[in-house]
Amino acid sequence: MCWKTLLCCSLWLLLLKSNENLAFKIPSIDFEMLHELGFEVSIPDEPGMQRVFYMLQIDDNCPALMDYITESNNGSWISRQKTSLQNNDKLQISVLVQYNDEIYEKSETRVIINARLLTTRDGRSQSITYPNGEGECHAYLSPQKQAKRCKPAQSIVSSSRQTCQGELLFEDNFSEAQLNRSTWKHDIRQRMYHVEEELVAFDDAPRNSYVKEGYLHIVPIVASEVVEGSFKLGDRCTAVESPEQECNIAQGSFYSIKPPVFSAQIHTRDSFSFKYGKIVVRAKLPKGDWLFPYVMLQPVSTYAETHYAKQLRVAYARGNSHLQSNQQEDISGSHLYGGMVVWPHGRAMQYLKDRLSKAHYGDSFHNYTMIWQRDKITLMVDEEIYGELYEGLSFFNEKCFIIFGVTVGGFLNFDDSVLAKDVKPYLNREPRAALSFWQQRDTWAPTWGKHSSMIIDYVRVYAE
Repeated sequence: MCWKTLLCCSLWLLLLKSNENLAFKIPSIDFEMLHELGFEVSIPDEPGMQRVFYMLQIDDNCPALMDYITESNNGSWISRQKTSLQNNDKLQISVLVQYNDEIYEKSETRVIINARLLTTRDGRSQSITYPNGEGECHAYLSPQKQAKRCKPAQSIVSSSRQTCQGELLFEDNFSEAQLNRSTWKHDIRQRMYHVEEELVAFDDAPRNSYVKEGYLHIVPIVASEVVEGSFKLGDRCTAVESPEQECNIAQGSFYSIKPPVFSAQIHTRDSFSFKYGKIVVRAKLPKGDWLFPYVMLQPVSTYAETHYAKQLRVAYARGNSHLQSNQQEDISGSHLYGGMVVWPHGRAMQYLKDRLSKAHYGDSFHNYTMIWQRDKITLMVDEEIYGELYEGLSFFNEKCFIIFGVTVGGFLNFDDSVLAKDVKPYLNREPRAALSFWQQRDTWAPTWGKHSSMIIDYVRVYAE
């Protein structure tokens, strides 16, 4: 229905009363961003307040949002809206209050800055009206279904359809009894075929990845033995570069042993990919010496198994509770990183931002966010921006898919040249690195415990 018509509805016949008594002043309008869940406006309750009517308009666009509140809640008159606000949006708030049978009006305009900071552009009292016959604005009462407002987004998804800013493109809350195998595929192969690689084999065994009570668990498990017999993954192996090496370990090789650790890595390459957007992952990272989480995006031109693939790392923190670089920098699990890893000319280049915390990121859940735009990548944890990247974006000019996993070691994750001598129980490039690691398991395996899993509450991707 039209705003002009709504004013004539019997619900608001009292609005026709004159408002000459100015003894009552409408309290300040409180505003709160709920981010992907929308926003909230409210005013505190005062004795004599009977009803409150909100009209909310974003960037002078129609339809406007409207809410009619008949009673206060916990001392406030609150309107919650599911529409997400974007950076530089202008929100006009008009509120009508019935106070002791008289009607009072107040209007304000808010501007969203950096999706978090709020400023008042215009504090003058004014109604949201239109000249007769010009631009009548339709409005809808909450909680009725609201008409969607579409600002075209730069995001590109697998279907190549047009997206709207703030639109939810992908979500998994892991609410089903099992992992959705139509969405997620397992990477199944061993990672030790390069001497400097990671000391782990990824598998799809239920003990290494499972869903329980709405959480995805990815669990690294120490192998019971590493020297007896050969290691063969058979037809289950997903390797694409070196199947003979990644799917098998021959018996009797001097420097080769079976994988000392089994873990899991899953991805959405075949089900969902996107270019530009906002990914939010609520997770508890793994805690334990030499563990390393993968919460990242990878270009669709590669496979999850591809060696040295370019990566957009949404977030990572090393599993060690205590670890310093040879420059005395804290690089333990209290140090969060996010950014890009690329491989021009076969050499790793890292574009990273970081944030040091007092607590290990494996102690509790956090929201890890990456906003990927054409000209910038923004990194956030728990809605706090800790870094912005402008270089290296040209390496990511195609859609990317999501990867979650927990690995162990790795020459890039735990660089020998960065660590002090003899800190690690192995050297990355030594021929028997995996065996050295395994033989010193009494020094690292006890640090894993029940916190060594990566636990993911949800993942959501929004258009930008």
